[in-house]
Amino acid sequence: ETKEECSEEGIDESTNSIRLDTSKCVLCGRCIRACEEVAGKSAIIFGNRAKHMRIQPTFGQTLQDTSCIKCGQCTLYCPVGAITEKSQVKQALDILSNKGKKISVVQVAPAVRVALSEAFGYKEGSVTTGKMVSALKALGFDYVYDTNYSADLTIVEEAGELVQRLKNPNAVFPMFTSCCPAWVNYVEQSAPDFIPNLSSCRSPQGMLSSLVKNYLP
Repeated sequence: ETKEECSEEGIDESTNSIRLDTSKCVLCGRCIRACEEVAGKSAIIFGNRAKHMRIQPTFGQTLQDTSCIKCGQCTLYCPVGAITEKSQVKQALDILSNKGKKISVVQVAPAVRVALSEAFGYKEGSVTTGKMVSALKALGFDYVYDTNYSADLTIVEEAGELVQRLKNPNAVFPMFTSCCPAWVNYVEQSAPDFIPNLSSCRSPQGMLSSLVKNYLP
């Protein structure tokens, strides 16, 4: 087998958020430990033996078919980029260059404005909201929204739901937040008895997406 063939065979892009490329893997096992010890799952394992050993999804499945909750902990611990967040830059650029009469919208999470400042050499902790919005508008986005807004909406909705539960003698407690999709995936897979404890509210990202689709033409 050539390296190119191994690379083609070893790429897993089955999930919508994580990309696995075993051709870059150095078999350090950090991703496996992160999955087991941090996320409490076993979505990736060592497969085969000796010179054929490699990192792979459990039971030789695609990553999507494993117990992966898409939390991204494995991507944080991989030192060589064998497991990364799936880039959607190309799709975004395609939308911007072929949008026609469509309205293009981007929403930005709170941490991004600080992470960008560090990535571009600004003083740690600097907030680059203005520069970030200007850059996104220059790329062609029509609207830039702050996910902080829908995070506030989520708090209001969850508070309202909690009040309703307190009034109901048959309500399930405690009530858990549902803001993190990975956390919801974990509960659904590993602790289904607690599903009724989850808030019915969507994540801030999902809530803002619904508002944008509803109110923009």
